[in-house]
Amino acid sequence: MNKIQTQVLQWGRRVRDFLVEHEIKSDLAELTALRQELDETLAQLTAGAAAQEAVTKQSLVQTTEIRRLRRALRDGHLKPIVRMSRTMQLEINGTQLTFVLPSEGVNSERLAAASDAMVTALNVVGPQFTARGFASNFVEQLSTATKALRDAVDQRSAQLSRRVGTTAAMEEQETRIVQLVRVIQTLVRPVIQDNPELLAAWQSVVALPRLSKAAVGAVPTPAEPTLSATSSETGQVAKAA
Repeated sequence: MNKIQTQVLQWGRRVRDFLVEHEIKSDLAELTALRQELDETLAQLTAGAAAQEAVTKQSLVQTTEIRRLRRALRDGHLKPIVRMSRTMQLEINGTQLTFVLPSEGVNSERLAAASDAMVTALNVVGPQFTARGFASNFVEQLSTATKALRDAVDQRSAQLSRRVGTTAAMEEQETRIVQLVRVIQTLVRPVIQDNPELLAAWQSVVALPRLSKAAVGAVPTPAEPTLSATSSETGQVAKAA
């Protein structure tokens, strides 16, 4: 959750709490229904923030695991095979075979592809390595290590996709909260304008924090004149209709 979304979430909660504390009724619309929708949207944004944080932590863990699997594949499996191959004359169908160790900086997919190619060749020349002391199942071990790396990369990609989806949903919820508060704002003010104490409290609660241009752009401009109020949360002077 970014700073803007945190401000909007706190702002929306203050408005909701005010409506819960004060039973304000409007002749134009059902404030209870609007409050409930606001409450549901706040809950969705809160849940989205938790999900986003969880996915971020999982991605970091998975990134660490991918680094470990890369080292295990390249240094633990491919490097010994390549070094041993340099001491041997390897041929497949009369063509000389040369194994090359991928660089440390190669991306994970290319590293896995290089391992696949080596497995294919080793299915033919593998017995020569076994005769020189390699384990009888070393080709299978190489395939298993390659699959483990690919699975980890796929899992991280899936996590990143979920994070993108969660972030998009949170942006929509952020905008919806602003819209709902603006609607509620235009309904509440006429009802309490003859109560100076309540009106002052409302103006303080509904003071709009500093928002992104995208969020502000999604908010319809109030038809009524604006009043200036200072937000105690942000220290910014905002205009509330």
